[in-house]
Amino acid sequence: MRKALPILLGLLVLLTLGLFLGLKVGSLDTSYVTVLEAIFEYDAQNATHYSIIHLRLPRLLLAFLTGASLAFSGYLMQALVNNALADPYLLGTASGASLGASFSFFLLTDLTFMGLYLPPFFALVGSFAVTLVVVLLGSRRGQLVPSQMLLVGVALSSLLTALVSLIMFLSDSESQLKSVVFWSMGGFEKADWSNLGYPAVALAAGLVLFFFLQRHLSVLLLGADRAETLGVDVRLIRWIMLGAVSVVTGFAVAFSGPVGFVGLMVPHITRALLGTTNRFNLIACALAGGLFLVVCDLISRWIYPPAGMPVGIVTSFFGVPFFVYLLRRKNYRFS
Repeated sequence: MRKALPILLGLLVLLTLGLFLGLKVGSLDTSYVTVLEAIFEYDAQNATHYSIIHLRLPRLLLAFLTGASLAFSGYLMQALVNNALADPYLLGTASGASLGASFSFFLLTDLTFMGLYLPPFFALVGSFAVTLVVVLLGSRRGQLVPSQMLLVGVALSSLLTALVSLIMFLSDSESQLKSVVFWSMGGFEKADWSNLGYPAVALAAGLVLFFFLQRHLSVLLLGADRAETLGVDVRLIRWIMLGAVSVVTGFAVAFSGPVGFVGLMVPHITRALLGTTNRFNLIACALAGGLFLVVCDLISRWIYPPAGMPVGIVTSFFGVPFFVYLLRRKNYRFS
């Protein structure tokens, strides 16, 4: 706790600063005083106040929830398959979500139903369906086989990416093509207060559950055989981890689109700061992941104001060098 507390507090301070800076950035010129007034003395008739509370704040919170969810899921996936290069998209979740959203853009003329924006729900169905297929094909006699799941996930991701490309090719209108392309790059333009509850509840439930299972995760990093000799029910823990990753990643990707490298980078950074077995690793990982995407969103809007470029492009500039760094480190074992 002594080691974790300063880091957790530091992350919270940086996150608060990032959110405050994010509330200032937008199409309307806004001062820091106006931001504080909108927070503490909100006036619904004030256009700037409305923009800050109903446009910028949901966007920033969705960025935080997406980053936290992907980092949390990446931490679990690296423990699940015991591979330093694993991330939450290993199961084809992002590709399934992309295919689901692409189908909605391609097939539906009206993207709303009873006030609900439909593409995220199509994306969620696609991500869950693909995860189910990976589980079925990656299991042997009712037991998950990580190496087999890895191969199935990679193969399905390639197939689904090709199907998304096919939908782009068949799109007969510029609006359809733009919708598919921009969603597949990742972003928070569709953020709304009504959407935030889904990823928030999924993430909170996952964090609470695995806060009490953190010891099992640390033991699992030693390998399945050694974990079993130490009394861990590896089969049960793997199924719980798989379910949590599917739900948390599915909700995050459904509303933000696929955002790469967060789940790969942040868990390693967290372990470097706190160590491999610290019980607060997952909480720190979620905070760091959320902070990272909030900063990336700020960078995207600074480079291409006011809407910002797709955030997936920004994360790639950080993620690719980090990926190369991990590849060049020999015998990396989460230490």
